[in-house]
Amino acid sequence: MSTFQYRAYTSQGVITSGKIVADELDAAIEALYGSGLTPVETTPCDDDASSKLHRGEKKAPARSWISSDRIGLKELSAFTTELASLVSSGVPVDASFRVLAGAGASRRQVGLANGLLKDILAGLQLSEAMARRSEVFPADYVAILAGGEAGGKASQALTQISEMLVRRVEVRNKIRAALVYPAILLMMSLVSIAVIVLVLIPNLLPIFSDAGLPLPGILAALADLPERWPKLLIWLGGLTAAGLIVYRRIAGDASMMTRLDRLKCRLPVVGPVIQRREAGQFTRSVGSLIDARVPLMTALQTALSLVGNRHLKARYGDAIARVPEGNALSQVLDGDGLLPPAAIRLVAVGEETGQLAKMLTRVAANLETEVQGKIEQFVGLLTPLLTVGIGGLVGALILQVMSAVLSINNLAYQ
Repeated sequence: MSTFQYRAYTSQGVITSGKIVADELDAAIEALYGSGLTPVETTPCDDDASSKLHRGEKKAPARSWISSDRIGLKELSAFTTELASLVSSGVPVDASFRVLAGAGASRRQVGLANGLLKDILAGLQLSEAMARRSEVFPADYVAILAGGEAGGKASQALTQISEMLVRRVEVRNKIRAALVYPAILLMMSLVSIAVIVLVLIPNLLPIFSDAGLPLPGILAALADLPERWPKLLIWLGGLTAAGLIVYRRIAGDASMMTRLDRLKCRLPVVGPVIQRREAGQFTRSVGSLIDARVPLMTALQTALSLVGNRHLKARYGDAIARVPEGNALSQVLDGDGLLPPAAIRLVAVGEETGQLAKMLTRVAANLETEVQGKIEQFVGLLTPLLTVGIGGLVGALILQVMSAVLSINNLAYQ
């Protein structure tokens, strides 16, 4: 049995501390939950740890439940969905986090829930507490939740966010599934090339060397590759360092980054996808904020801050600046070509019928579906392109090897 020092929240939200005896750390934490406490930090007592060291046992590392470990998109989606369900059911936010940090939760989820609970009990809004953890919660997540809190619809905002994260997880899973075969194909091609370079060519090299002839074609360059790889690594490292320096200089120049973003938008295939993606995020943010009763201009300015492409952000800013002049949102967005014609018509209908938030959300869903379809098409084209390219490369190497093998007969008669 070991003794552990703990700090925990009571059911009234008051921090208490003390000691508990248990077999191990996990058992101590479970016992604290069973007694109605929410542990914040649980560590072995110094006297207990020192006694273990005297007995030759290894000291257990301190385990803090205020964790800053990064949470992945899938885990964040599950966390938000459960939180939205609890808050929508009428469970207070602090009690919801105690439930989320209960038995069966992962270490990272427990740390996140307890950290947010601590900030909320200190008087912060939920969106403010999440904004402190920008490595976990995206900017659009915090903005939509802040708008929901301002309009008294935090539960509805959490539900919308959970649906948004679920769609993102679905898109990511589809892309990963589509990339499995190309990844396997690429790996097998690398193995084939390694066998040619490290096994076949070294066996052929002595035959041609004894005859005083070089290896034919590209095989001669590949034969020297094992000896030249240190120089190649040095060159590769130098080029990588130079690329990083150039990138940092470009990233530090706002005008250069704006021109780079403009170039991205003008690319024949990638550009429309970037524009649709930014438009979908913009319209969804505006729709969610308006639905939470946030004023239109505040919603537009908040959504504008979430646009990542600097070129598009400037264009959206110019369009938004004309709204206070009496122009309809559909007119300013249509004038700059920021949304496709079908989306503009939906926005116009929403303005005429007083259902702008609903129509903006529908526009966002349509744009996200379109982007998802484009990405799936690109990934689908990647497989045959890789098959042809890698097949041609490996086939050319094999033809060179076969040519060298057949030329051995000619060497025998020389």
